[in-house]
Amino acid sequence: RSRRAGPGALERAGVRLDPSRRTVSRDGREVALNRKEFDVLRELLRADGRLVTSAELRRNVWDEYADAASGVLRVTLTSLRRKLGAPPVIENVPGRGYRL
Repeated sequence: RSRRAGPGALERAGVRLDPSRRTVSRDGREVALNRKEFDVLRELLRADGRLVTSAELRRNVWDEYADAASGVLRVTLTSLRRKLGAPPVIENVPGRGYRL
């Protein structure tokens, strides 16, 4: 049975995120994400192509006390990219941030 996405669904580059159902799909294929991966992806989709800094992601997904040196954001983004598959949709702009 097909399900309709709620009114708050976000979509860009073939990636669809439904925050009310906490579901993600890429080109129609369901993608299982953990909570932090989901939250990072939601922030990137909300930006609608705008560059999102690492500091913004840490603040909005973790909190303002998240340790920038811990590498947790980098590890989360690596896992998220792997799960979303090819071709890559998350762009890293070195020294500036990320965008989808």
